[in-house]
Amino acid sequence: MVVLVCVLLAAAAIGFTLVVREQDIPPAPVEDPELKHLEVRRQTLYDNLKDLQFEYHQGKLSEEDYQSLKHGFLYDLAGVMDSIERRTLRKPQPAKSSTGGALAVKVEPSGKKTPAAAAVATREMIRCPSCGGANPATNRFCGECAQPLSVACPACKAANPRAAPFCGQCGQPLPH
Repeated sequence: MVVLVCVLLAAAAIGFTLVVREQDIPPAPVEDPELKHLEVRRQTLYDNLKDLQFEYHQGKLSEEDYQSLKHGFLYDLAGVMDSIERRTLRKPQPAKSSTGGALAVKVEPSGKKTPAAAAVATREMIRCPSCGGANPATNRFCGECAQPLSVACPACKAANPRAAPFCGQCGQPLPH
């Protein structure tokens, strides 16, 4: 009889610890189908660039065709990476005081552009110093030509305008 009570007590203790309550189950992570699509597209563009470079080095493409296709792939890739970055950000980051050497402008609903001092961070655009293309202030690379919009200081890693000869934070010479 004592053995039966001990077995029932042990079974109850084990059963209680193994019972899974619905409130204890964490919710399944919700996958963003748009983000998944963008990541697949990014990988496809990387693969296409790799294949393009291989075919160019094999002599299957002329220099003009190679540069044209490469520019198109890089343009698409910059757009996809910008979209991925926007979707993965939890909250909008305020624009930094340094715009990476590019001219910051605010695009008004009427299409007029005003200086960045009055700009709202979510609508602020910066101009690429290489091609002049307009880019959101959150971009690190130009969506038109894929050139970096700023240069990082090798000493302190601060973002600086591309045209600046010295770092605005620590004064070290910048690579160009």
